Amino acid sequence: MEITSASLFIAIALVVFGISYYYFTTRYKERMTIIEKGLPPDFFRGSTNYLLFILLLGIVSIGIAVGVVAGTFLRSLEIRGIKDFILPASILLFLGLSLLISYFVLRSIVRKK
Repeated sequence: MEITSASLFIAIALVVFGISYYYFTTRYKERMTIIEKGLPPDFFRGSTNYLLFILLLGIVSIGIAVGVVAGTFLRSLEIRGIKDFILPASILLFLGLSLLISYFVLRSIVRKK
């Protein structure tokens, strides 16, 4: 049991190291290419806008919460035959609906810009 947990820790550490190494080397190469082309080194600084991502994340979180509430309510009704799968089904249904709503909201925001 101890060997399994140690190997799992080593595997997770290697994955984190590999992803971070790839990210930083790619970022370095991109920045060197930007400098070689004559653009200023701070070309990417300040150009990220996470507001749309945060809006998407908020709508999806609300959809999952509504799915959990609806699934719990439907499960408490004790309808025979659907009691086992109603909670995951309602979570996935409301997750899909929230993704559709976020698509239309984000599309209208992008069109306004």
